[in-house]
Amino acid sequence: MTILLTNCSKPEAPPPAQVEPEAISRTEFTNRVENYFEYEPLRSGKASQVRIHLTDLSDGSAVEKANVTLVIRPKGSAGTMIETISRVGKVTGIYVAELNIPKPGDYDIEFHIKNEKLDERMPLSNFKVE
Repeated sequence: MTILLTNCSKPEAPPPAQVEPEAISRTEFTNRVENYFEYEPLRSGKASQVRIHLTDLSDGSAVEKANVTLVIRPKGSAGTMIETISRVGKVTGIYVAELNIPKPGDYDIEFHIKNEKLDERMPLSNFKVE
């Protein structure tokens, strides 16, 4: 009887892939607009993309050709820290903004949505920047 012994070593496992942080999503309303938006976790000094999906509640249609401005303020402050204008996405009703908030802390963001049919302001709070 012959016994064959071989060196059975496992191949080295590849390093774990870099995991993308999970997007945060919220849905907020005014009397006229549904704002469903997703954003990457906010980190100071790092750009975070905000994808904004807007629906006109008067008829259920996507909000077209709007200027969507985001105004960022430290929580409870009246002064503007950052203002950014979103660009129109590839699909009707979707807008994309880049936020780059320089300091960690708690912030308020006001969405201003304006087109031929709408002029809505949506002040929101509870945005944490790490």
